[in-house]
Amino acid sequence: MGTTMKLLCLLAAAAHCSALLTSPPRIVKQPAMEEQLFMVAQPGEADKPFIIECEAEGEPAPQYRWVKNGKPFEYASYSDRMSQQPGRGSLVVSKPKDEDMGQYQCFAYNEWGTATSNSVFVRKAELNSFKDTGDGAQKLLTAQEGRPFKLTCHPPDGWPKPNVYWMLQGDQGQLKTINNSRMTLDPEGNLWFSNVTRYDASEDTNLAYTCAAKSLFRNEYKLGNKVFLKVKQTGGISPTQNKYPPEEQYTTRRNEVALRGKKAEIYCIYGGTPLPQIVWKKDGQTILSSSRVTQDNYGKTLVINPVTNSDKGTYTCEVSNGVGSAQSHSVNLYIKAAPYFTVAPESLNLAENETAVIRCKADGSPDPQIKWVYNGEPIERSPPNPRRTVAADSITITGLTKKDTGNYGCNATNSIGYVYKDIYINVQSIPPEIREGPENATKVDGSEVVMRCRVFGAPRPIVKWMRNDVELTGGNFNITTMGDLVIRRVGYSDAGVYRCYAQNSFGEKSAYGTLEVKQRSTIKNEPEDYEVAAGSQATFRCTPDTDPDLHTDVTWEFKGQTIDFEGQPRYKMTNDYSLLISDTIELDSGPYQCVVKTPIDEARAEATLIVQDRPNPPVLIDVECREKVANLHWEPKGDNRAPILRYSIQYNTTFTPATWDTANDNVPAIEASWTVELTPWANYTFRVVAHNKIGPSAPSGHSEVCTTQPDVPYKNPDKVEGRGRAPNNMVIFWSKMPQIEHNGPGFYYQVSFKRNDTGEGWTDQTVQDWRQSELLVPNTPTFVPYKIKVVAWNSKGASNVAPVEVIGWSGEDKPLLAPTNFTLVEVISGNEALLSWNPVPPESVRGHFNGYRIQTWTDGEEDQVREVKAKSDATKVMINILKPHKKNNVRIMVYNGFDNGPPSDTLSFVTPEGKPGPVRSFNAYPIGSSAMLLTWDKPMEENGVLTGYKVYYAKTVGTQVEPWVERKKVIDSKFDRAKLAGLQPDTKYRIELRAMTKAGEGKGYFVEQATRADLLAVPDVPHFTAHVVPPPPEPLAKPGSSPPSPSPAVHVLVRWQPALEGHPGTHFQASYRLKDHPQWEQWPMEMDDDYVILKGLEPNRVYDVKVTAYDGDYFTDSEIKQVDTTNDGPIIMLDNKSAQAGWFIGVMLALAFLLLVLVLVCVARRNRGGKYDVHDRELAAGRRDHPDTGFHEYTHPLDNKSRHSMSSGNKPGPESDTDSMAEYGEGETAGMNEDGSFIGQYGRKRRPHPGRFTEDGSFIGQYVPGARVLPPAPPEPPAPATAPGTARGAQPPTYV
Repeated sequence: MGTTMKLLCLLAAAAHCSALLTSPPRIVKQPAMEEQLFMVAQPGEADKPFIIECEAEGEPAPQYRWVKNGKPFEYASYSDRMSQQPGRGSLVVSKPKDEDMGQYQCFAYNEWGTATSNSVFVRKAELNSFKDTGDGAQKLLTAQEGRPFKLTCHPPDGWPKPNVYWMLQGDQGQLKTINNSRMTLDPEGNLWFSNVTRYDASEDTNLAYTCAAKSLFRNEYKLGNKVFLKVKQTGGISPTQNKYPPEEQYTTRRNEVALRGKKAEIYCIYGGTPLPQIVWKKDGQTILSSSRVTQDNYGKTLVINPVTNSDKGTYTCEVSNGVGSAQSHSVNLYIKAAPYFTVAPESLNLAENETAVIRCKADGSPDPQIKWVYNGEPIERSPPNPRRTVAADSITITGLTKKDTGNYGCNATNSIGYVYKDIYINVQSIPPEIREGPENATKVDGSEVVMRCRVFGAPRPIVKWMRNDVELTGGNFNITTMGDLVIRRVGYSDAGVYRCYAQNSFGEKSAYGTLEVKQRSTIKNEPEDYEVAAGSQATFRCTPDTDPDLHTDVTWEFKGQTIDFEGQPRYKMTNDYSLLISDTIELDSGPYQCVVKTPIDEARAEATLIVQDRPNPPVLIDVECREKVANLHWEPKGDNRAPILRYSIQYNTTFTPATWDTANDNVPAIEASWTVELTPWANYTFRVVAHNKIGPSAPSGHSEVCTTQPDVPYKNPDKVEGRGRAPNNMVIFWSKMPQIEHNGPGFYYQVSFKRNDTGEGWTDQTVQDWRQSELLVPNTPTFVPYKIKVVAWNSKGASNVAPVEVIGWSGEDKPLLAPTNFTLVEVISGNEALLSWNPVPPESVRGHFNGYRIQTWTDGEEDQVREVKAKSDATKVMINILKPHKKNNVRIMVYNGFDNGPPSDTLSFVTPEGKPGPVRSFNAYPIGSSAMLLTWDKPMEENGVLTGYKVYYAKTVGTQVEPWVERKKVIDSKFDRAKLAGLQPDTKYRIELRAMTKAGEGKGYFVEQATRADLLAVPDVPHFTAHVVPPPPEPLAKPGSSPPSPSPAVHVLVRWQPALEGHPGTHFQASYRLKDHPQWEQWPMEMDDDYVILKGLEPNRVYDVKVTAYDGDYFTDSEIKQVDTTNDGPIIMLDNKSAQAGWFIGVMLALAFLLLVLVLVCVARRNRGGKYDVHDRELAAGRRDHPDTGFHEYTHPLDNKSRHSMSSGNKPGPESDTDSMAEYGEGETAGMNEDGSFIGQYGRKRRPHPGRFTEDGSFIGQYVPGARVLPPAPPEPPAPATAPGTARGAQPPTYV
């Protein structure tokens, strides 16, 4: 039983396979519907085989038969030169002959049907020779210059129709093509000259016009007879004046038929001089060229390829050349079409009892007729079938049986041609089979997904789609007639496993596929249209946004082609995928696309680059020369994507052949001609330059020469003036007139002058050299007026313009007197003062009274005189070029156009203090996250005694500056660094520093710097210095009382030195203890400054001192330093009133004794490396050879050791503000060096009260009206170089 079942199953499977594989034939390769050409070998040539194609598929394999000219064709009868390809029906003709021409058709058949191929006409290709006209081998024709002309050609017969063209043939047989806008070939082979020129003649050039015919298929050409052309030139008329109106030569007939899908040409050939221009219109509308509609033969032929039904209409060519009236020609174009399928029949695989419907519809002009073919025969000859209904456009067969299997053909025919298609009906009984099932797919959201499910079966299976066992219908889901599932606008929720289910009456089948949905690729920053000037750089942005799980490639395309960055070095793609184009040129213009690709999708963004360049040079067509004007005509030749804004017309003459001058620089862009005025007696050459926003073009070619006749000058010299070079002469000046203004030969100047104050007559002098532009008149009185005029002359006479008379002056001399009563009226400020004087008599000036010069200088700067000028009618002036807080010297003098006069007496006075200038340099360094270390150099111009520095700071956001904040403490004037604390982390600040004097704050100097980010970290090991400083001074003792005893307490200055690199921390704390003592004493934490003063330490002890740097909760201790509080000597506090006390002599004696002891101690301490303060004593002795920053013997001890000042590193620390240190000394940190060390108070001078004289005789204080004389007189600067030998008066007084 089991064996029987297995056998039945095998038989069923075999029957199923047999049913599945049987099929009627189906033509897969056949001859073209057009004719097929072949060539027959000529004697001595090799044979040229050809193949007539025919191949079909079917089961069982089909057999083939051929029909020629409607009769069965037995190719085997021609076995010596014909054969059939094995396994195919194609005929191979190895030795073609004339008898092979005919109509061939192939039939493929098996037991289930017969398939029919196209019917093709096989034709022999040939090209005959030109017919002998009987006039000999060559002709000589005569044509009239400027007139239209025709060369006739009688082309030879041939198939296919040969291409005809004209060539120039030399006497040695050489050939030259003709390509000229005046010469046009018509479809019949005739050559039309729109107009003949003398250059078309060939009788003297050994070149003859020859008509040629060429067969493209045979690759063969034939030449006709030679034609020599003689041109009869027009006598007495230039070729440019030889003009004829348009004349019709060859046009397409009024009613023309074109075939759909073919090429159509409409001809409109007209002659005339100048060459006629043609405008094409369709139904009254101008035709715009496109890829399908173009113009050929320089606009004389309209080409439509391929023709469509919409091309039907009336085509008109409008012809004009500016001579006579315009002409036109119209052609009515009708469209006919060979049949073509609108609904083509398709093969059907169906099951028994189903209904088969074959549809076939065709269109054409004229309307085609449809005929049906069954198994190679007209359907009318087929056996009758009551279940079959044949209509004009369909065949219907109901209740199909296996016998209905067969081939059906639809043939649509009209007078133009035919179209044929062969299909089959295959009746089967097959269970469902999924031949192409769904594949695993990955798509992006929003895209369309097609999951294929191509099924086969008979009857045709029903296809359903499911996901998660739920059938998919409607919405975004659509099942095509082929069984495919289309998901429109797929989303992330559509991901999953899909099932294709096929079912018919014989079974069912399923197939599965998985869909994964990813993020769609987009471009966030798309490129934007760009317009740049040639040579500059262009940048296109492109920022991709893709699924992070997908590999992304970004490329750039230009005009659809991927840019090769290695091969084109001017193109670069940056790290952010931007496209960078350097040194752009006009050819870079066009569309650029950024292409973002992943394995499953792509995104594109396009932008257009327009590279604008200078215009192309215009073409200067001609110039029309007249008596006084020239008319120019030109033609623009392209603006290079930047519209032309204007034209410049330039000229040169034989006077300046190497120089081009501008006749008009602003000719409107819409103009193509312009009139230029000419001057007499010149040879002009012109050229034109176009301008756009990028720049000027290269100039056009130059014109012909325009020559003008001589005339009198049209103007006189400009800029006539007279002035002296010395007190006893006058020089008359004028602008020389260029040769272009001479207007004729023999040009010269006539110069005339006379006194304007005596009534004497004119004196005339002639200057023959036109290049000369001045005339010297000697022996004139000093500074008197003259009337002057200069007239231009040439051989034709004097200028036709009246000369302009001007007033000139003879030479000036040095002023005689200085202003008197030069007085200081008031000192206004540190750099301003009001001065007054008595004016000088005008006659003493002896020239043009230009005004007064007020000169000022300071002692020691006699070679740096500053100057202010005042008008000639002034008697007072406010000068603002004085130097504050210095003794200024001032004098005044008169000046004219020749020289300065003698100086006045010199005033000397001291100005009050002024506001200081800005500091010379200023820097800010971030320390920690909330502080800055500020360093600077003092102002170049202190303008007084500096009293300190102020710091202002403000946050900056972008370009905005927030309100300013002032640092709480003023910085001492002796210091050049300070700490700015209390700032916000990671914030940019603008910090301004201003120096101060008693006059106020000076100009600010600001820098911008950002604090560090708020990243807490362990600070680096801090560095510091420690110095013993004296305690604040006790109040001065009253006269007669005992001096106060010094305080036993010792104070120590500890200065933190934050490093400018690394992590120094944000603030610090100082700690101290007695040496070897276990307990540390901590001084309060210092947040704002970089120093603290440890107060109340015991004298004559050694202390351990350390500094702790902090940053948040992190801190680092420094190394421990030892400070010895032992006092090296007494500190003597001097009272500047002590000389009035009765015990003054006793104190002086005690002081002398102490000084003697001090000398002995100093010698001893030098031998062991000690030091003491001698600064004030050396100052009293006049020593100034030490820098202000400290004394050499203090800062550089003999043994390089110090018991009172220790440093933790080689790098000096920053200075700090010492506001609170002013109490340690005399109120001005007098006892502190700039590094914070204590100097002492020996020999220190007290500053005198304001308004009093110092010991050297100088005065300190502001100016007080009612100045008094100061001896001795100030130094006098050297007399001005322009006033040598000026007598010096008595020394003037000095004012304070």
